[in-house]
Amino acid sequence: MPIYEYYCVSCNQEFESLRPASQSQEPAPCKQCGESSERQLSTFSFKSNTFTAPKLKPATKAMRSYDVNNQGDSSPQPAE
Repeated sequence: MPIYEYYCVSCNQEFESLRPASQSQEPAPCKQCGESSERQLSTFSFKSNTFTAPKLKPATKAMRSYDVNNQGDSSPQPAE
């Protein structure tokens, strides 16, 4: 079973859940407050003893849509 990442709007928490692929699009209950949570887009990773991965820059956590919404409106206001 794959691991999916979810985000709970109610308590502002991210968590992972091991679920069958058939339930991947269904909301998952938050592990902290029990409310429904939204599935997030995850980055793919793997580990193999037979494959040597290329040397890449360290991964940084992708910005989530809720991060953009929580930053506030910092766009410049039009001049009147």
